[in-house]
Amino acid sequence: MTGKPAVLRGSFYWRDQLPLFIARERESFTLPLHVHDFVEIAYIAEGRGVHYIGSDRLEIERGDIFVIAIGTPHVFRPLSKEQDQRLVVYNCLFEKSFIRRFQHSILSSAGLERMFHQDSYRYYHYRDHHGEVLSIMEKLFMEYSLRLSGHELILSAQVLQLLSTLFRYEQQGSLPSSNVGKLEPVFKYIHSHYHENLKLEQLAALIHVSVSHLQRLFRQSIGQSYTEYIQSLRIAKSCELLSVSASIREISQQVGYNDIKFFHALFKKKTGMTPFQYRKKHVTH
Repeated sequence: MTGKPAVLRGSFYWRDQLPLFIARERESFTLPLHVHDFVEIAYIAEGRGVHYIGSDRLEIERGDIFVIAIGTPHVFRPLSKEQDQRLVVYNCLFEKSFIRRFQHSILSSAGLERMFHQDSYRYYHYRDHHGEVLSIMEKLFMEYSLRLSGHELILSAQVLQLLSTLFRYEQQGSLPSSNVGKLEPVFKYIHSHYHENLKLEQLAALIHVSVSHLQRLFRQSIGQSYTEYIQSLRIAKSCELLSVSASIREISQQVGYNDIKFFHALFKKKTGMTPFQYRKKHVTH
């Protein structure tokens, strides 16, 4: 892409004096090529598209991860302007001051440390074959959106987990081989069919294991049961849908809950507020 890139300032995004911003955005053709004065970790959550970054043009899809250095020009684009060509990206933005609190951790010697300093068109590109980073990004997005008591401490721990995971990938040159890799077809299927009445038997059949073994894999790989994972995913999706004008009943059905009372109870359990309260707090202001 040609032309002088726009400049995005972190001060536009930071809230409550916390130099951290987490978002889940549907990309379009409106945001121009840009650089920023903060570090960005981007995770492709849905769809396919193109990432123009530095002098490169990269075709991207769900599971791609980018660590983008300060001063690196880039922009995401869907494959086309058609409504069915969705490209949804999780963004984790932070400035160097947020990372200094981790200076005595693995980051003091990490290869990723050099990403926190302006350099010539630098970025890292990874593939999340196992869904490990996706799980972290989903938790970050939920915690940042709710901003409950103690959220700064929890967010700091989750960002450290994210950076530690990426550092491990950098050290190994690729994603680690572990049991969580067996769940990749299951994660893909769940994210395409989360609104349906999924059965553990059909998910276990995808990777040719028993239901009990599938349940153990979930616990071992992401620290959650299948039920906890699907509930968290559905509530995260409903938080996103609450930004549009659909009724709460319609949103409940869209994420797979026909019982509106159950949806209300689960939403409040997960977020600490009702769907109406969430919409009022996060959408109208």
